[in-house]
Amino acid sequence: MKRRLLIFICALLISHCLPAQDMDSLSQLLDLPIDKLMEIKIYSASKKEESVFDAPLSSSVVTKDQIKKAGCTSIVEALRLVPGMIVQEQTNGNYDVHVRGVSNVPPNALLVFFANSTTLVMIDNRPVYNYLHGGTFWETLPVDINDVERIEVVIGPCAAMYGPNAVSGVINIITARPEHKGLYAVVNDQYGSYNSIISNASLGYKFNDKVSAWASANFQNRNRTQSNYYDVVTNRYVPIDSVTAIRNAMLTNPDIVSQSYPDPHLAMRKYAVNGFVTYDPKKKVHFELAVGGQHSQVQKEFGTGLTPLTTSLSDTRYVSLRADIYDLSLQVSDNGGTEAPALGQKIWHWDLNTMDAAVEYNIHKVKNLSIRPGISYRVADYNDSRYVNTAIREGLWNGDARSTTTSASLRLEYLMMNSKLRLIASGRLDKFNYPDKLYVPYQLAATYRINERNLLRVSGGTAYRAPLLIDVFTNLDLTGSFPITSPSQQYVFQLRGNKNIRLLSSSMISVGYRHKMDGKIELDMEAFYSMTKDFSDLITESGKIDSAAPISFSGLIDINNLTVRLQRFGGTVSFSYYSGKWQFRPFVTIQQSYLLDYSQYTNSPQSFPSSSNNNNPAVYNINSGMGSRIGNKRAPAYFGGAYINYQHNDKLNVNVNAYFYGAQTQLESKNLSYKDGQRGVENMDPKLVLNAGISYNILKKLNLFANFRNCLDDRSVEFYKGDATALMVFGGFHFEL
Repeated sequence: MKRRLLIFICALLISHCLPAQDMDSLSQLLDLPIDKLMEIKIYSASKKEESVFDAPLSSSVVTKDQIKKAGCTSIVEALRLVPGMIVQEQTNGNYDVHVRGVSNVPPNALLVFFANSTTLVMIDNRPVYNYLHGGTFWETLPVDINDVERIEVVIGPCAAMYGPNAVSGVINIITARPEHKGLYAVVNDQYGSYNSIISNASLGYKFNDKVSAWASANFQNRNRTQSNYYDVVTNRYVPIDSVTAIRNAMLTNPDIVSQSYPDPHLAMRKYAVNGFVTYDPKKKVHFELAVGGQHSQVQKEFGTGLTPLTTSLSDTRYVSLRADIYDLSLQVSDNGGTEAPALGQKIWHWDLNTMDAAVEYNIHKVKNLSIRPGISYRVADYNDSRYVNTAIREGLWNGDARSTTTSASLRLEYLMMNSKLRLIASGRLDKFNYPDKLYVPYQLAATYRINERNLLRVSGGTAYRAPLLIDVFTNLDLTGSFPITSPSQQYVFQLRGNKNIRLLSSSMISVGYRHKMDGKIELDMEAFYSMTKDFSDLITESGKIDSAAPISFSGLIDINNLTVRLQRFGGTVSFSYYSGKWQFRPFVTIQQSYLLDYSQYTNSPQSFPSSSNNNNPAVYNINSGMGSRIGNKRAPAYFGGAYINYQHNDKLNVNVNAYFYGAQTQLESKNLSYKDGQRGVENMDPKLVLNAGISYNILKKLNLFANFRNCLDDRSVEFYKGDATALMVFGGFHFEL
């Protein structure tokens, strides 16, 4: 009944706003502020400002106006408006984000390896990458939706331009800034279901054409949409103190619940502050300083053996300086703080400091040829010695885990045939401390502008992921007893990293076509093929079982490369139609993916016999899948969305947007432990998430709005053993001066 009522209300709102005029009178209102997507400027596709239409790579932009009209409650949710993105909610406000589905590979891995480790996220070109196991801890972003001017997304191997980690793409969050002289103030507050409070405020001043300064603050509080936790032993959702692993842990640590889950009802609580200063002393000279910090506590998917959900705590701060002096560009940033992604577990706690420095120079001495050389240095330093007993190897690293990258890059761009043909080549040399090898990512692209309305493009390249600290520096001894079955017997696992590990790499080629017609229609089509290899996982190398000895089991597990390769091909289509008050934009990606040379066994031939290798490791091991090719159901075969906006006048706006994906099966390591087809398995059915929003300007600077998220109230789980999603209703106001 609730679902039908909500659909009726949404339909009533839209029908009430439908104009009585015909299409001719609608066309007279084209001066209303509707973004033409291909005319929006983008920087990230080629490191210079150009229209999305002219961008040489698969590129999309989401503007602050689109985010506001769509009713997105966070930066991550706004990525559902971008073609090619798979965005799935784990708990209220916490999402897993992948580009075209390089997800859950290898299958049957620990949950910690589910995270996207191949997409580079930046804020104003400042990397915010997580070097533990790759990807982004999204809750640690210091900026929020109020700070966003636009989000630029480039899909494909971009390491030649942006360095390691830009393997499957780049997400660049461009922050807003004062545009007019005088006072600048923005406030956005909203309250919604499950005690969801989202508050943003910015205040600044543009003194003149040279100097601007402003500050922002944001706060979020979101409760979970359910109270129970998944128990793998009983394959049920139960109260936290009824989870089997929790009950067992309480035998030796009665405080495990309060230590690991201090706020069981909480999905997210975070706050952050940012400060910005810009100085433009003369034309083509620009300086920009940004500082800030954040504190966050969330429950999200991480995985420690207790439940799939863990409490993650983070306190970080940053400083970034950017200078553009004629053709010279310089950016230096530093990020530091403390992270504990699995509260209550000693091995998941450390201090961190990352520093990035890059210098590039544009050379225009040859007609139609642009040359952009650059050098960069990056260091990621994580240290857990304050939180563990290093003498007994109680920590993940037991000291300092330090990864450095020294790079030199070169980008060439040449225009031919009266600038209709554009040729681009980018290359890079990356030298790491571990592994001690030289890597050479590259990227080639070409565009041909047939006329003002039609453009063809082709691109290809190879990119490498930076060495992950968990892969290279793990140095942990896991010891304990079997408290229920054999409390007097001990086990010892030696977990070791691999400083000579091969870095994950991906190669892709894509062909695209863009079309604009009469200011009303935009079409963007793309076909792609990619191959990703050198995935890593925990490999059991050797072990000894002696049930009669005090130490009944001892084993060596290291992190090493697998033989599996991920092959993907498919296409993305995005279509936009503009007519007067209306904007209609559907988009869809259809793909097929295969696992080549995949073995479900994560042990070497020299490992000990066990049920996980059918008691025959010589036959059933990491090499036993060579020559195989199987369909990959870990990523949906189709996904996409739609954005429909109706602007009745300068006061009233109605928006309906949707996000959908096909069936997906995620396999966690416990799938091989229990082998019952249920535990360690998450079968997700196709899903449609329908959202609606209505806003009204009661004053020129004051806007009231109501947003409905997941209008169909589809409570199916979107990620492995995550919380059920739910209908969310928000109301609030937006003030901008």
